[in-house]
Amino acid sequence: MPFSSGDKAVIKNLYRFKKYSFLRILAEFLKINCNRESVGMLLTLILETCSTDQWHETGRLKHIRTEENMVTVDEMVSLLNHKGQKQT
Repeated sequence: MPFSSGDKAVIKNLYRFKKYSFLRILAEFLKINCNRESVGMLLTLILETCSTDQWHETGRLKHIRTEENMVTVDEMVSLLNHKGQKQT
């Protein structure tokens, strides 16, 4: 269940500043019909990042196939093939 930004802020403040436990926060938010997994995931996110924003990507590029990289790989493969032919 997605929390509203207000709910996220309240949960973060209850957890960090008032030292509410997981079960106490869950009891407080049973009124809005949330489940254990969503509260647990949000608390894990707060614990690891000190933020309620979603996790960001690792920073690694998903697509690295550029024209320059393709040319470089082709040149390296041709050099390796050329060296392999001379040795045999």
